[in-house]
Amino acid sequence: METDRKSRGKRFFLAGSAVAVGVLLSSPVFAAGGADRTADLFDLLYRWINFALLVIILVVVLRKVPIKDYFLSRIEGIKKELEDLKRQREEAQQKARELERKLKAFEGERQTILEEYRAEGLAEKQRILAEARERAKQILQQAEVSIQYEMQTAKEKLKEEVVALAAQRAEEIIAREMTDKDQDRLVNEFIERLGKTH
Repeated sequence: METDRKSRGKRFFLAGSAVAVGVLLSSPVFAAGGADRTADLFDLLYRWINFALLVIILVVVLRKVPIKDYFLSRIEGIKKELEDLKRQREEAQQKARELERKLKAFEGERQTILEEYRAEGLAEKQRILAEARERAKQILQQAEVSIQYEMQTAKEKLKEEVVALAAQRAEEIIAREMTDKDQDRLVNEFIERLGKTH
């Protein structure tokens, strides 16, 4: 391979030399035509030599630079990146499906908890109202205040438990997938939904 390069380089050099010698030998013939022709011939010779050197330098440089290897490695790198991106996209889709499933399960649990507390609140209310009917007007008023207090306490307790459960689940999901912006948006939507149910 090295000998092949050397022989090609010698051929380019010989070809360039032959052209230069041909131009030099033909210059006396053209010189008979005048001094302007000699200057033109030297200019032409100078340009030929520059061109020949440029071609030789380009051939030598392009032979030494592994352009093909560079492009092959670049193609392989791009293929690998595309495969990684495809895998990451599939993983993200799987995580999104899992997150959606967990959110649906959480919504079901939330509804169950709300129904239980409503049932408990209603039972407590009925008990207190039954007691209040048996007592005097003053006790009835005191029972009404107590009912309101119990309902507020139940709501706050429910909110705390729902928020704690939501925070725990959301924290796991957010740690993997969510940005700060997404987290703020989900918390605001959850609070709005919780406020509408009460």
